[in-house]
Amino acid sequence: MAVEHHVNLERPLVGFEGMRVSWGGVWAGVLVALGTLLVLSTLGVAIGFTADARNVDPEKISAGAVIWSRAALLIALFLGGVIATRMSMVWDRFTGLAQGALVWVMSLVVVTLLSANGIGLVAGASLIYGTQHSQSGPTTAAWLTFFSTVLSLVAALIGSAVGQRRAAARVRNEIEANSPRP
Repeated sequence: MAVEHHVNLERPLVGFEGMRVSWGGVWAGVLVALGTLLVLSTLGVAIGFTADARNVDPEKISAGAVIWSRAALLIALFLGGVIATRMSMVWDRFTGLAQGALVWVMSLVVVTLLSANGIGLVAGASLIYGTQHSQSGPTTAAWLTFFSTVLSLVAALIGSAVGQRRAAARVRNEIEANSPRP
């Protein structure tokens, strides 16, 4: 005796009331972003110590560290945005972008809380270094930090848009594959 199984996938006739943000997806994105940032930061520290052991110019090492730290932040938040939307059923672009923004906010809050003492040391060192080796002083360092933070938000949003697009395409393909053929 054959038993038939039918899968009914329905699309809502009207839009959802409000956004359906998946906090599980947001936290997954935050954890991936923090883990990626940790791995890339330790890689940067290892490369910096290796360069220092080879007597490379300290100005080149510090410039490389600044570039590496900002690139690591962008990569980490991009991956966090992708994971946030891939781990949840995001149906529309705005919800995906909201998930990416939440990953950005939560990641920066967690990083700030985890490194509250270290941030003061790093900021103090960068201000001292900036005033000794640059005519523009701490102003340039402050503006570069601001722009890199805004750029990190853009990376998280792009990552969430990339993740959302793929999730929506997967659901659409599943619906088309299971819909009855006329």
